[in-house]
Amino acid sequence: MNSSTKQIIAVAGCKGGVGKTLVAVNLALSLSNNGRRVVLMDGNLAVPDVGISLGLEKNIDVTKRSSDEDISSYIKQGPSGIKVLTPLGQPIWREKIETGQAIEMIDSLESLAPSLDTLVIDTAPGLAPDNIALIQAAGEILIVLNQEVLSLLDSVRLIRLLYREFGVRRFNIIVNAVTNRRYGSNQFERLQSHLSDEVAIILRYLGAVPFDKAVAESLSKQTALLESSPDCRASKAINRVAHQIMAAPVTPPRGRIEFFLPSRISERT
Repeated sequence: MNSSTKQIIAVAGCKGGVGKTLVAVNLALSLSNNGRRVVLMDGNLAVPDVGISLGLEKNIDVTKRSSDEDISSYIKQGPSGIKVLTPLGQPIWREKIETGQAIEMIDSLESLAPSLDTLVIDTAPGLAPDNIALIQAAGEILIVLNQEVLSLLDSVRLIRLLYREFGVRRFNIIVNAVTNRRYGSNQFERLQSHLSDEVAIILRYLGAVPFDKAVAESLSKQTALLESSPDCRASKAINRVAHQIMAAPVTPPRGRIEFFLPSRISERT
């Protein structure tokens, strides 16, 4: 896989607490376990927590870096061979983010293009402009929701915004923490119904991740679920999602603000 066919996956969800970080972290591990060179990026520019959830802050060098230092200096080695792009308190992630700063970060990642096949971005909750800038810059958008009505309605808002403002038409959907597999497909059908007036939007259901006590145990240990409980039901569900993503064709460059756009265009031409 070269840079013209890279998969850039934004894991998104308007409501906090739906399990975006769980999905992003373990999807990255699953892809890496299947031979992909994966970088997992903490896209929550104001309150990053991927590094904390993986326990990477335990051995961190807290020396201040200069703001013009190469982005590769923020890469940490994660589990299962993934590389984790996380600030861990460093100055390129700020308490207040402007859209221009998010775009600068997108551009700054270009130097990583030769070293990865897949970029997985754990985005922030909400509809802040900087967060939307990161989401729409990805080739694939994976919306995570749960069984709650508020989660469903917030997902509708996010999808409408991305479609109407940025022309994003294709969305992958996961329903997390379901108590019954049928509840996941029912929630997806409700999502389809709410968006039935937007005939150009294409929703692809990748399945449901079951509620699993192993998830809480992995969080308390600050370890990835696929490492601590690789055979649990939630891990198996995320592995199934990863295989669907690997089997899908990669979205070609669309000519807007995107990750790795120069490299992808140059290799296609």
